[in-house]
Amino acid sequence: MPWLILAWAALLAGAVALSILAAREPRLPADLSITREMQGWPFPGLALSDVVRAVTTTEVVLGVGAALAAGLWLAGARRQALALAVGLVALPLLQYGLKELVDRPRPSPDLVELRAGFSSPSFPSGHVMSPTLLYGFVLYLCFCRRRLVPLKVLALAAALWSAAVLVLTGPVNVFLGVHWPSDALGGYAWGLVLLLPLIGLAEVAPSLPRLPKLGRAPVARKSPHRGDDHEPS
Repeated sequence: MPWLILAWAALLAGAVALSILAAREPRLPADLSITREMQGWPFPGLALSDVVRAVTTTEVVLGVGAALAAGLWLAGARRQALALAVGLVALPLLQYGLKELVDRPRPSPDLVELRAGFSSPSFPSGHVMSPTLLYGFVLYLCFCRRRLVPLKVLALAAALWSAAVLVLTGPVNVFLGVHWPSDALGGYAWGLVLLLPLIGLAEVAPSLPRLPKLGRAPVARKSPHRGDDHEPS
């Protein structure tokens, strides 16, 4: 998949460059003006923003992702299950490492209106990076591995939900004042940097054998020896 490798390399370069900028600058030139503009919008509003933020925490993403990986494994989609499991293990490690390495301060209340709480450095946005991995993988399953989704309506619902979360999660975190726009962009970028290799792993990894079904082992019948057969006298 040369296109996937090229796309991943470009994303990685962009994500690294953005991380370097975020480490050197508490905010980029357009961050403040964009945030103030978005905080004046009526949409998405506090109610929807709180819902989106609640379902995109790293803890929720890891729980939902683990359930999905288990379901894929039981359904026989071993490569997809393994790829997702690898991503779920790598996600918190990469996210924590980036946040601590960049160590960017959050938007301050003297510059923007803070409408939600936070507990970690600002870059990249974990509420964007985590769902980008999970719901990006769900979209891959819905469009590239349609046979793994049992019902067409279920695939459509999963795709619409995933797309909606991905579109909303970046603007929501800016609207709430807990992230700069460049933090959200970094979350999308690093989420995709992690996602694309997982799709490659799911596509090109050797197929894993199915586990044998549990049950009684067949009993071998003992074939009679010729010496045991006696002609009647």
